[in-house]
Parts: sequence; C-alpha cells; structure tokens
Amino acid sequence: MTLYHFATRYAVWERIAQAAVSLVDEADLLLKQIGDIPVLASAATRTLGSYHSRGDQPRFIRIQLAQEPDNLIHTLLHEVAHLCDHLVTFQGRAYRGGHGSGWRRWALALNISPSRHGHSPAVAALHQQRLKIVAVCERCSEPIYRVRRLPRRQRYRHKQCGGLLRPVD
Repeated sequence: MTLYHFATRYAVWERIAQAAVSLVDEADLLLKQIGDIPVLASAATRTLGSYHSRGDQPRFIRIQLAQEPDNLIHTLLHEVAHLCDHLVTFQGRAYRGGHGSGWRRWALALNISPSRHGHSPAVAALHQQRLKIVAVCERCSEPIYRVRRLPRRQRYRHKQCGGLLRPVD
C-alpha cells in the first residue's frame, strides 16, 4: 500500500499536504513523490515504526499495525516527518537527519509532538506473548526470556550472579 492510500484511509493526507505547503515552495512535487512511497507492515515489537532509505533514495516506511489507532496515526506522521526531512533537507544525499532540527520542524508542521519514543500497550503485550525461555543460568537456575534464541557460538554469563547460561533447545 502506498503512503497516499494509507494516509487517506486514516484521514491524515490533508494534514500532510498542509505541512508540505507550509514548509516547501514546490509542495505539489513533494506530495507526488512521497505519495508513492510503500507503507509495509512490521513484525517488530520493540519499535512502532521506521523509515528506510538507501543512499539518497527513500525506500519504504514500516509500521507496526497492532498498535492503537491514535498511536498508529502518530507513528505514521512521525515516519512521514523523517521522509520529508530526507527529501527536503538532505536532497540528493543519504539521510542522516535522525531527530534533528529539520525533523522537529516537520513534526511540528504535522502537529505531532517531536518525541523519539512512543509507547503502545498493544505492541508491548504482543512482545510479552512472543517471549520464550532461551537459556537457564547454571548457578542460580533463573530462566532467561527473549524473542529470539541466543547465538550458538558464544558463551554468556548471567548478569546478576555471573553463572554460565545454558541454552535451551
């Protein structure tokens, strides 16, 4: 699904257009360019969304769809701010803007708080559901929970007691 279709579905395309008009001289050109960017579903449970580019080219936006509708809109607009900052401030260069002044200007124009981290109870619950025991401490027998298994070629020690962690198959 493209950014235009996704933003239209959640009734925020007008908000994006107004921000573009307020910050850019050639807003129509920018809107046409960003409207074709793919929006993909994310399986991540530690980030709510991300903007991806390769070199000077925007690639796609990933959004965790399990979050609440209000959070979803905020996350989408957060990633759109990254996209617009890349295309306007870093024109023809790789994106290195992060959450700098250009991104904050776009965030304020999109009427979202210029904050780095959001929280979604639904995504946090999804993360908790995915946790499984990946290792057990040989000294204190405490289980270690993770979403993914530990890499096999290394030995790990328990942070609290210093015992070796034995991977669980």
